[in-house]
Amino acid sequence: MSNGVHDAERLKELQALDLNYKIMITQARIIDWYEHYNGNVCVSFSGGKDSTVLLHIARKIYPDIPAVFSNTGLEYPEIQKFVKGFDNVDIVTPSMNFGQVITEFGYPIIGKEVAEAIYYARRIRSQSPNVERERERTVTHHRREMHGQRISSKPPQPGTDAPFCKDDGARSRLETNGNRGGQNRRRAEICGALTTDENLNRQRRAGIGNGETGEGGVFSNGEEQFGEKSQFNKEKWLPLARDVPILISHKCCHRMKKSPMHKYQSSHGYKPILATLAEESRVRKQAWIRHGCNAFESKNPMSQPMSFWTEQDVLAYIVKYNVPIASVYGDIVSIGEDGNSCPAVDVLGNVQCNLKCSGCQRTGCIFCAFGAHLEKGETRFQRLAYTHPRQYEYCIGGGEWVDNPFYDPAAPVWDGEWKNWNPKKIWSRNSKGLGLGKVFDMVNEIYGKDFLRYE
Repeated sequence: MSNGVHDAERLKELQALDLNYKIMITQARIIDWYEHYNGNVCVSFSGGKDSTVLLHIARKIYPDIPAVFSNTGLEYPEIQKFVKGFDNVDIVTPSMNFGQVITEFGYPIIGKEVAEAIYYARRIRSQSPNVERERERTVTHHRREMHGQRISSKPPQPGTDAPFCKDDGARSRLETNGNRGGQNRRRAEICGALTTDENLNRQRRAGIGNGETGEGGVFSNGEEQFGEKSQFNKEKWLPLARDVPILISHKCCHRMKKSPMHKYQSSHGYKPILATLAEESRVRKQAWIRHGCNAFESKNPMSQPMSFWTEQDVLAYIVKYNVPIASVYGDIVSIGEDGNSCPAVDVLGNVQCNLKCSGCQRTGCIFCAFGAHLEKGETRFQRLAYTHPRQYEYCIGGGEWVDNPFYDPAAPVWDGEWKNWNPKKIWSRNSKGLGLGKVFDMVNEIYGKDFLRYE
């Protein structure tokens, strides 16, 4: 079967296939990847049920294929114990812990796309990129001092472009110079003013009308807008971006997982195989449409041979082949029309439909709040309160008001029609805990008391 037809309709066709066909296609994709790179590949293994299925399939074909696990310290204890039961699994660790990521960049809440838009939209900019870079170096220096995280004893050097830290905590040139075209796009998304018109996109790429107010600008009153409103608009989150005194960021996954994984893969010369599913997010769906399962021509080549699987496929595979999974998931059961659970396999040995886990549905990082507002019934944090009370207390408790390291007393209240986010004090974690309870309360004041449920 060709790996070259990638569009939304083709994805739907693949997702509708029988599980047996999906297994064969996935095996073919793994073989293609393995042979293309002469066996210099590895399985990215999180200990979750998806990557457990991927590793099971891969090692049926290549029993000695290596796997790598990023131990962020945010996994459930059951996941860490489960991973240690596998042979030929290397373990890598990040250079920053989760508390440092929160202090340095911000809390991961709502979703990665929203957090990224808020992160860049909020940045106060100067007309001079040099002034902005200098401000960023000074801010980072003092922020690390305040939290005891300085790595270099040398302060930032005036008039130089080099960061004062030797680690990956300093922001890149792209971020510190304001990335104005990108920032204006983010502000347009948050304001609900992004349009689909190609002429406006061309203007943005050419640096013409990049977020300026007035006729045709993305912050105009709407009468002169080109095209239709974009599906990427995020105006629902404008109050969160504008009014809530917490740092918000999308950086956690990169710092805690992707960065150590990339270093490992680079040092070993491996090309990774991941167990991501296109149904999980718009970003992953778009990635499949761009590259298919095997992204040979990507800047960072990777294989995602299960992209067209669904969660039901994963659960059915586990039941069908009796694959052990981490105990935090509980048992896999079938949910009947009456809402009650029953065994996943009927008396004739057939795998039932509408499968789910009796424990955690998804594991991931314990303290991550991405997608928590979308959960129905008992949320991950409510469950954490009685399954892992010590971790729950650290997650929800603690926190304190601190000086905002990005506060700029010289910054104007308004930048065009964008109101600068510039509080003197912000809520952040402390030695007693991450303070997510207070974060959730502040968000709930805007979106309703049951928006983020944790008690």
